[in-house]
Amino acid sequence: MMAESRNPERTVWCYREFKRLNGAHVKHSHYFEHVERMPGFSPKITFGREESLDEAHLSDRRQLWRTDGVASWDPGSRDVLFLGGVEDWLYLDECGLGSLPNPRISLVQGFLDEYEASIRERYLAQKAIWICVSQELADEISATVRTKIPIQTIPNGTERPPADVANFRQRSVRVPIIGFKRPALAYELSKRLSKENIQHHGPGVENVPRGQFLARLVESRVAVCLPSPKEGFYLVALEAMAAGCLVVTLDCIGNRGFCKDGENCLIAEPCIDSLCSKVQTARVMPDPEREKLLQGARDTVVKHSLEEERKQFQKILSKVD
Repeated sequence: MMAESRNPERTVWCYREFKRLNGAHVKHSHYFEHVERMPGFSPKITFGREESLDEAHLSDRRQLWRTDGVASWDPGSRDVLFLGGVEDWLYLDECGLGSLPNPRISLVQGFLDEYEASIRERYLAQKAIWICVSQELADEISATVRTKIPIQTIPNGTERPPADVANFRQRSVRVPIIGFKRPALAYELSKRLSKENIQHHGPGVENVPRGQFLARLVESRVAVCLPSPKEGFYLVALEAMAAGCLVVTLDCIGNRGFCKDGENCLIAEPCIDSLCSKVQTARVMPDPEREKLLQGARDTVVKHSLEEERKQFQKILSKVD
């Protein structure tokens, strides 16, 4: 008697242009893993334009995706195309695959800037499942694109469980400044903190391998996280909360759903005086106030778990057709 035939796994094709580690790459790798953990689906990824990557960056890339990738996309008729940004849509067209009828899932992590607006709007008119990483991002895209499209919102999660803060007083008083998205502001803040004899890790602290960077957060009492003026979510602030830091950050629109001033972090104005004031406040905060902020941060991290993100995405993937 012949064995019962079974449908083979469906491949989910991914693409990434990796130049250096950032939050968007971390989140893309999370979705890659979500597919790996989904019965009936298997991910493959193509990396592009990486001739200049040094060994440190290659190591970061391999730790995120745990594969060297494939040469190019070669989707079968039942496969799914996962598009993580404008560059992915451009790659799809460059390969001559734009007319394929395959289901498409498009992850949107950032706001439309002038360069991307016309390009992304063209793709937003195409049939796809659109996922935004924050409600603020979904609201803006819904309000700005001409074609009304259904948008799913899955707030970013982190794989980092809330750290134990029982040893908070034994942590380093040296304040890391994560400022590569606001370099001018970060360097000015570093100069001011030096002038006021506040020990800190200056801009560039985030350029170490990801494991070392996260370990340094776990060793710190206060972390300054400086996002771009507009971010789709701003994952590093959530990671600093998970590490047990008192987080000093800025409003960037996409972080309004999880960064609550005085509840789980301190939000400064984007100027040196305000940032210095918030850093000083965090450093000398009375125990009851500090414990309230840290507990609020822990609650936020639990709510934004990677498991919850995975659950929501796999529900969508299961109904992709």
